[in-house]
Amino acid sequence: MRIELDLGNKNYKLKVGDKRIIDNSNIEEVLNGTFGAWEINEKSYIASSNAKAKKDTNKITVSKSALLGRALYPVVEDGAEVDLVTLLPLSLYINKENREKFANLLKGDYKVANPNGATKCFTVRSVEVFCEGFSSLILEPSLLSEPIFLVDFGGVDVTGVFVNGTPDTSRMFTSEKGMNIFFEGLGKEITSKTLSTCTEKDAELYFNKYESLPNSLQELIDTYATDYINKNIVTPLADKGYNSIIHKLVCVGGGAIALNKYLEEIGLATLKNALWSNVEGAAALSRLRGNN
Repeated sequence: MRIELDLGNKNYKLKVGDKRIIDNSNIEEVLNGTFGAWEINEKSYIASSNAKAKKDTNKITVSKSALLGRALYPVVEDGAEVDLVTLLPLSLYINKENREKFANLLKGDYKVANPNGATKCFTVRSVEVFCEGFSSLILEPSLLSEPIFLVDFGGVDVTGVFVNGTPDTSRMFTSEKGMNIFFEGLGKEITSKTLSTCTEKDAELYFNKYESLPNSLQELIDTYATDYINKNIVTPLADKGYNSIIHKLVCVGGGAIALNKYLEEIGLATLKNALWSNVEGAAALSRLRGNN
């Protein structure tokens, strides 16, 4: 079976046929026997929002193969063979060796038991790796015929790159300032201003309940979000030569949806279907290679 999957650092997005699944991608190795743990290739993991959020860029880690096992478990039959289409951030993708390492990491046999002990064994027999962000543009090819700056706002990374047909990596910035880090900082800001402890997870709940918050908290979030975007998007874009008169600015990724109203204030247009565009773009590129 063929599966398209973005192993994001905040959520994973999986597409198989007409079925789509999006779920939290936090995963943390724990001691064997831990309540609620999944057993994946003889190691135990908590795989939920209760697990520690990822804060570093590197996706070529054992935890990502564990996340793959967890993500595939609900959609494959015991004994299934899977052909996988997936993605890497541009900062990693530009190195061919990284693409090969990631594919080899994800390939192979998986034995996965859910917290109730029900076990499935399956094999990932092939892996195609495509570029996050740039894959999204395949869905709107007109954007490839004009000079744009593409910003991919993910769980860990914020990446911006000049694209005119292809990405120009000499005009690229990337930083570990995605939504996981955004909420960590927002929690500290709320704690400082309200003198009441606010964790990273609490900060995300506040953010998602924005419309029902008192004005003082709304203003705090607005100020924090605006400063965050200025520091981590506006300034780096200017350093790479972004000019609003001659360049279109396009944003993809889950963070683009979460921060859309603030991004619109700086003239940044969120790509249609920004949440799924990476996965669907990768799938389209795979089909262009003749893989179905």
